[in-house]
Amino acid sequence: MFVNHPGPTPVSTLRVMDGHDEIDRMLGQWSWASYDLPLEAMAVSKRIQRMSRRLEKLAADSLGPLGLEPGEFDVLATLLRSGPPFEVTPTWLSNSLLISAAGLTKRLVRLEDRGLVTRRMAPRDRRSLLVALSEEGRALAEKGVAVHGAAVEEMMSALDDDARDRLAGLLRELLLSQEETSADPSA
Repeated sequence: MFVNHPGPTPVSTLRVMDGHDEIDRMLGQWSWASYDLPLEAMAVSKRIQRMSRRLEKLAADSLGPLGLEPGEFDVLATLLRSGPPFEVTPTWLSNSLLISAAGLTKRLVRLEDRGLVTRRMAPRDRRSLLVALSEEGRALAEKGVAVHGAAVEEMMSALDDDARDRLAGLLRELLLSQEETSADPSA
């Protein structure tokens, strides 16, 4: 399954071979080890890490022309998907985004300064705030969702619908197994 490669040749200099990727070659370099390594688990982990980095770059590249950083877009898109009136508490927003209150506050300040979100006191509980999309923020969020969605769709076009469904199911299963064992859902 894994391609053995003798010596310390950097992975970046290895040629891509049919049916094998850089991860296969990296793991093949462990063939010298006299101890057992969980190569299949390592392969899955490395591929998830690599795809995560590529998805982060895709987000930055697709949203940059709109003047958005991925973290800012996450806030706008989360407010948009919350549905009308596109207004939630900061606590709900930080829990949904899996970021700290301080991290959310930094994003909200930047977005508010640009006129993309508003913050106001909650009418029922004056101790609480509500964060809402402005009209400009909603328009930009809708554009961002369309642009980023198209970029993700293009990236995923390498997989047919059945393969996407299988991959989504396997990743869901793995995530659920980790959520059951983790006290911190953001981990």
